[in-house]
Amino acid sequence: MKNSVKQMMRTPVRTVLFLALMVFAALLMTLGGTIWLKGSRTMAQYEDRFMTIGTVRQIPDSFEQTFLWNAETKDYEVKKSAQYSDYYTPDDLLFPGAAYIREPEQRAFYISYQPDYVTTYQSLNPNGIARGALIAEFSPMEDCMPDESVQIQITKVIGGDPRLEGVVDYFCDHRNPSPEMLYKDKTYVAMLGHQASYIHGKAYEEKMQSKSEVYIGLEMLPFSLESDMLLPDGSQPEDGFRDGQTIFEVTDGFYETEAGRRILNLAQTELIWKNCQPVTGTNQTTLLMPFYNGQAFICEGRDISEEEYESGSKVCLAPKTFMENNGLSLGDSVKVQLLYTDRRVNAGRKFWLDGSISFYGGQVTPDGDPIEVFESSEYTVVGIYDVTFSGTDSKFDPGADELIVPMESIEARDGINLMACGPMTDATTSFRIPNGGIDDFLQGWAEYGTDKLAFTFYDMGYSKLKEGIDNMKAISLVLFVAGIILTVLLLLFFSHLFITKQAQRTAIERSLGMRKAQCRLSMLSGFALLVLLGSVLGAAAGFRISGRISAANAGQTYYETTYTTGLTNAVNEIAVEDAADSRTPAVYCAVFIVAAGVGIAWVKMNRSLKREPMRLLSERAEE
Repeated sequence: MKNSVKQMMRTPVRTVLFLALMVFAALLMTLGGTIWLKGSRTMAQYEDRFMTIGTVRQIPDSFEQTFLWNAETKDYEVKKSAQYSDYYTPDDLLFPGAAYIREPEQRAFYISYQPDYVTTYQSLNPNGIARGALIAEFSPMEDCMPDESVQIQITKVIGGDPRLEGVVDYFCDHRNPSPEMLYKDKTYVAMLGHQASYIHGKAYEEKMQSKSEVYIGLEMLPFSLESDMLLPDGSQPEDGFRDGQTIFEVTDGFYETEAGRRILNLAQTELIWKNCQPVTGTNQTTLLMPFYNGQAFICEGRDISEEEYESGSKVCLAPKTFMENNGLSLGDSVKVQLLYTDRRVNAGRKFWLDGSISFYGGQVTPDGDPIEVFESSEYTVVGIYDVTFSGTDSKFDPGADELIVPMESIEARDGINLMACGPMTDATTSFRIPNGGIDDFLQGWAEYGTDKLAFTFYDMGYSKLKEGIDNMKAISLVLFVAGIILTVLLLLFFSHLFITKQAQRTAIERSLGMRKAQCRLSMLSGFALLVLLGSVLGAAAGFRISGRISAANAGQTYYETTYTTGLTNAVNEIAVEDAADSRTPAVYCAVFIVAAGVGIAWVKMNRSLKREPMRLLSERAEE
């Protein structure tokens, strides 16, 4: 080895260059191999934690304008509403090649009549007076035309909060362009309610004369006696009270008329909203956006199992506040009495987390009969969930007191007592697909689907992470291949300089009596030492540099995305940490380089040894 090293030291520039290039080649190979392995391990480590769901929204065919009279402006207001020629269903999303992990579901929510339980509204407003809506008899304080705010006195509450009896309030037949005169000595009856209509006319002017600030007060409006109930297919039934009279004079025998009987029937359900609880059926808890994005989370017990969902078991998830308000514990039963069905919105649009309720008011069937409970069951609470409430309104918010049950557990779920019906929306329709399957899904939908449905995908950051890691792995593969190619070329070239070009030296050594094995050791030892040194240094440097490169951050976006639109939304992104660095690629690369170097040099050395020493010396003499 000493002779071999001395021979290389005679050409120091060549030797140092070879060593430096070997370090660089080993660095490229190790860096590429280590980064590729880190990316693969990081992705595999978190693959099962990601979940990709899609939501569906039907695009309106057109917008219809309707005109509503405004008594304050003495003009018609334009109200636009989306129009659909037909509603698409989850079955329309079943196209060839759709790889659903969980097929699409369009969720209805149901309103359960719960007189035996304390609701969020009751707990937050134990003594609150329900002024929102009531069915009552009233008399005007003076003869008047209700085309502006006039004062009336509630003389008898038929349906609603009885504490409002005797109250004087403002009233206006606000949506009627041709109201009829009201007389002080007569009694009238109507379904009354506040609907964001503020007092106006002389009453407002009188209020302002005695105040230094702007006075804001609501007035009561009369509502139609029509039934809001729809047929199971979502169509409206015939109803003689639709667009009809809203204010009725109370005379002898009035409550024996059709209008009187309907008013009495409506009054039976006017105040039940205080005792109502939303119930939502689903086929998987994580298809509900609040559970997917972490707004709702199970804090006690367990989730509903796959088997319970499939079999329609009478089990449920109940909110923590509801359980605490009613002194219930995990494993207790909750009685559910379904009264209404809503297929248009999610429960959070009717039962807000702050305790507010947007209800349907008193309701009757299209025949004018009182609405009755259509299904009663008892559900065992297997899990209790809590909800974080930011105070801002979101279309995905869960409903206050909302029970989550298996969809199959609701036997009468086909539009009984249907109060609202609508198209698929992001908040009511969702499905689950494999991670990374968004592009395949959209390609299949482009071939078999329609442009009337819009999709939004949520994958917890999987797409960004995978795209970043895939890009990083592609670059690392280029580095690895470049390192291999550079290593082979360097070994071929410098083995030629250090081995083949030293054939005369080998001939001299053989002429002096050295055996072939001694010649191989003399020639190969220095070359192998340089290869070993270069590969170890390069592999170590590559390993150190790769440790500073993060696979987890490869998918991060380093530019403002506030105004960027896309199909994938970032919700509840998983915090990803890099897999532990592995020295395996560095060791394998160093071993490969040394083995390749010794192998190539061995082959070239054998070629030199096969030639006769005297012939090699004669060739040198001729030169």
